Amino acid sequence: MRLRWMLLCFVMGAVACGGELGELESLEAQGSRLTVTTEDQLVTRMPASTGTLYGYVEYLPPGYLSSPETRYPVIIHLNGRGEFGTAQNEAALFEKGTANGALKKIRYEPTAKTYFGQKQVMIFTPQAATNWVPAEVNAFVDFIVANYRVDLSRIYVTGLSYGGYGAWQYAYTYGHRLAALAPMATNIGGPGPTITKLKNVPVWAVHSFADGTSLLAERSWLMGVTKNFNQGQMVTVPQPSATLTYLFAGAASNVWTSQPGYVATGNLQARLTVIPGSAHDCWTQTYNNYAFWDWLLAQQRASVP
Repeated sequence: MRLRWMLLCFVMGAVACGGELGELESLEAQGSRLTVTTEDQLVTRMPASTGTLYGYVEYLPPGYLSSPETRYPVIIHLNGRGEFGTAQNEAALFEKGTANGALKKIRYEPTAKTYFGQKQVMIFTPQAATNWVPAEVNAFVDFIVANYRVDLSRIYVTGLSYGGYGAWQYAYTYGHRLAALAPMATNIGGPGPTITKLKNVPVWAVHSFADGTSLLAERSWLMGVTKNFNQGQMVTVPQPSATLTYLFAGAASNVWTSQPGYVATGNLQARLTVIPGSAHDCWTQTYNNYAFWDWLLAQQRASVP
């Protein structure tokens, strides 16, 4: 066990310092890994069984066990405050881990299970005790990379409410590891400085217009993205009568434009979908929209850090 943790720490250091994919593969081959015996099902893993800080629920696509050389994209979902805690058993952890997002859809909708299985994507929903700490989330990402066959060019993070804030905070320091970021209903505003780690990472944020401080949190974090392209003004969002998506192309055009509905097409640096009303839950209808998942899973990093 001690040797395993020494190896994992070494892997974490290598990734944080920009280790190449080949180096990581070599390290993985040297160390023991989790016992993975189930695919195309939801699996609950308690911290005591893995040695990680977070317990989590996982989904591995069909074919994972029979394709030992294949690497897979991964979605990491950060839940909100209602799911914080330290589950005392697998049943409790399972309920928290499948409360929202892709794993909720897989749990309750056979068509969703088929969709994510066909997309050949791994999905992990961890449980934090009281908050999302960027270094802890990054350690969890390192753990997933070390123990599952991850395509390092296709790591995606999405989160809702406190999880949206956690996703933004994670990306502020570790965004260079991501292929895309999708925060929703973020409840705390951004710090203001340029988020340099997201210069080449597409972002799709979602918020209800009158939820909380009327988009201030989401808009301020997005300004940290657009500052990479000399756009230091928040996107202006008048009260909408229907769902709108605001689009920012980055180097091609440093102005915001808008289109009706959810807009999942185009090669853009940032987009913000605004839903009318004050409902905090803007994520359910977004996660129910397969165009969103198509967009997310189409993103890929040109180079691996």
